[in-house]
Amino acid sequence: MKTLAIAGSALVAMLFSAEPADKPDPRDSGPDKIDVSGYPAAQKQQYAVYAAKCSKCHPLARSVNARFNSTDWKRYMKRMIRRPNAGISEDQAAQIYEFLKFYSAQLGIKD
Repeated sequence: MKTLAIAGSALVAMLFSAEPADKPDPRDSGPDKIDVSGYPAAQKQQYAVYAAKCSKCHPLARSVNARFNSTDWKRYMKRMIRRPNAGISEDQAAQIYEFLKFYSAQLGIKD
């Protein structure tokens, strides 16, 4: 009984000392879309996949405003497809990665 009380107290302490899960990400307050009207057709198609899949779990602004290079995006995409309920196939992840790599290059972000 004493062990259960200690474990319960520890759990309550962890819950109240943790940072709030809904703490806003500063990137979320920036632009939430990309004007792809001047992009090649393949990039426009990849943008559609990116917008549909990435906005499922977080505001699109988060990735639009992230200033990652292609290496960072590759690592990030691997992490995202492993998330429960992400619903991103390997093919879709490759399309999203190709779009984000292209977008980073358009912003002048070097590897």
